[in-house]
Order: sequence, then structure tokens, then C-alpha cells
Amino acid sequence: MLTAEGCKLRRERLWKALPSACDVLVISDPAHLVYLANFVPSPFEFRTTEWNAALVLTPDRAALVSDDMLGPFNAKAHVDEVVAPTWYDGMHSAPHRRNNVLQALLATIDRSKPKSLGLELGSVPAGVLAGREVNAIIDLDPIIRPLRRSKDADELAVLKRSMRAGEAAQAAALAGVRPGMTELDVYLLVQNAAAKEVGEGVIVYGDFASGPRCATDKGGPPTSRVIEAGDLLLLDFSVIVDGYRGDFTNTFVVAGEPSAKQREFFEACVGAIKAGEAVLKPGALCRDVDAAVRGSLKPLKLDHLFTSHSGHGLGLGHPEPPYFVPESDGVLQVGDVVALEPGLYLEGVGGMRFERNYLITPNGFETLSNHKIQINQ
Repeated sequence: MLTAEGCKLRRERLWKALPSACDVLVISDPAHLVYLANFVPSPFEFRTTEWNAALVLTPDRAALVSDDMLGPFNAKAHVDEVVAPTWYDGMHSAPHRRNNVLQALLATIDRSKPKSLGLELGSVPAGVLAGREVNAIIDLDPIIRPLRRSKDADELAVLKRSMRAGEAAQAAALAGVRPGMTELDVYLLVQNAAAKEVGEGVIVYGDFASGPRCATDKGGPPTSRVIEAGDLLLLDFSVIVDGYRGDFTNTFVVAGEPSAKQREFFEACVGAIKAGEAVLKPGALCRDVDAAVRGSLKPLKLDHLFTSHSGHGLGLGHPEPPYFVPESDGVLQVGDVVALEPGLYLEGVGGMRFERNYLITPNGFETLSNHKIQINQ
């Protein structure tokens, strides 16, 4: 979980990044409730159905507005105050849940009698603005998202928990996948290994594609397709831990040997990762990282089979800035967590993708994901 010190530091950073003075900031994007307050309702509990909440910030105080049904998560939030109206007491019919929190939110905002508001216009409840007279409104979303790029120590600690879960899940797949299993069986194997590593229920999502689906679909969620001996199996998934996620990819032949062409593709992809790593450092242009990955495939005459991006940023979103694409205007900075994921796809041969995650450091990078990348099971 994120620390109180980290959440306070990020809130202070937000205030300093504002273009002008502001009386009250209202944070309503669920990802930013994690980022700024460690408010992480579990998707595995009935009490989080149709939840909503908001963070009301003044220069010297942070108040979380969230109903009492979310009590266990309210208690873990790093704030100065929790405003928790009763929603359902088990004795009376419950009001509309989100509107109930909205009324408490409006009352909390009005305590400060704000003349200027900072809001995330893409996610703020419309009721916050209805009938309210203010002199200025600042859209917070384009301010917060760039701040999210440079990860703090507590964020990295959570991300590394996701990385360890992803490594355990990839290892379980390499050891446990057998012909006759379905793609859904593989998903359950992966999810079980990830949850055991984290020590709690986790969401695992991504691509679980086998055989011709690797080449024609380049992935997709698991299906009932039965895996046969000699099939390629592409596993590209994320494990969400407290809102943060890494991104782990490996492709291997199930109970068989890769063809000469498949091995050529594998070695080319591994070489492309190394070519991208050679450019990973603060100040590097993201389009140059992409060019390095693609450029390594050109002498092999395989670049036309690489039809996706070279990588992207990670954290509370996926993908998120920066983006390793030919027309990127991004620049790498210290604290970025990024992925490189070259892939090659050709019907009749198969499709494969491999991926590593990295932290950009003052002197280059640190590899965060260390799962086995191999074409043989």
C-alpha cells in the first residue's frame, strides 16, 4: 500500500503545479484517489458495488468523502478527515448511493466557501457544478497525469509486488501448461499463482492466445480453445496490486520444439529488446527508442511483421505515457516505469511477443520484471 508520507508529498506537488491560486481541489478519478490518498476499494467485496467517493483538498487539509459502507477502505486512506454519510444500515431502505455521497461532497466543499475550484472535468459529478458560482475553474486532469509519470518510492514498492506476482504467474505457466488444457485453464493457473504470491485476490487481465490466434488476433482474452502439442502460447498479462500494474509477456511452444522460423522470430525479438534497452535513459526521445527497436529488425527483413508499438509507460494505467511509437513527442524522465514489447506475427509461422519492464534511473535503467523469456517450455 502507499504511504501517508508519499500521499502527502504528491498532494503538495499538485498544489505547486497549479497555474494559479485555487481555494479547493476536488479529486474524483478513482486512480487519483489511490495516488493522492491510498483509497483502494476492493473489487472483490459486495460493499464496493456502485461506490463513489471524492477527495476535497484545501491547502492545509485533505478530506475523503465516502459512505460508511466503505469503512474498511476509508480507514486505510491517508487523509486528515473522513466524511462518511450512512448509506445502508441494514434496517431501512437505502437511498441512491452515488447521490447520497454527492450531497455530502457538496456540503464538504461549501464549508470552505470557495471562489475558485480545481476539478477533474472528465470525471467530476455534474452536481458539483450545478448552480455553483465561482470565479475560476481549473481542470486538474492535465496537471495530475504528468505528475504520475515519475514514481515515488512507495509507488515503486507496490509496482514491485505486481512484478513478483507476474513473475510467479509466468513461471507457473511455463511449468504447468499441458496439451489438452484450454486457454481459460491457463488463465486460472496464472491467476491462482499471482494471487498466492500477493497473498490476496487480484485482478489479472490480458492476452491468453494459442495456436493460430497468436498470429491472426495477436492475443485476446482466454477462450475455450483446447491447446495442442506444438502450439505457440502467447501470455501477455498484468496483475493489479492496489491499483498499480506491471506488464509481463512471454510466448512459448507447448510440449514441443519451435520451428526454425519460430526460433528466428524469437531471437529477433530478444535482439529488439536489447536494442531498445541501449537507448533507455533520461532525456532520450521516445521515438528514438521505438526506432531502435524497429531498426534492429530491419537488417533481418522482419520489420514489416512488427505491426504494434514498441512499448509504453506503466503505473495506475495501461498503457499510459510515455509511448514508444514512431510519431511520439515524449521524452524519458527519471522515475518513468516503462515496458518494451516487440512482437512478430505471420500466419503459418505464428505470432509472438516478449516484454520487460524498467524503471528509468539517473544513469540509465533498472530492470523490474525478471520472468523467463524463452521459446521452449
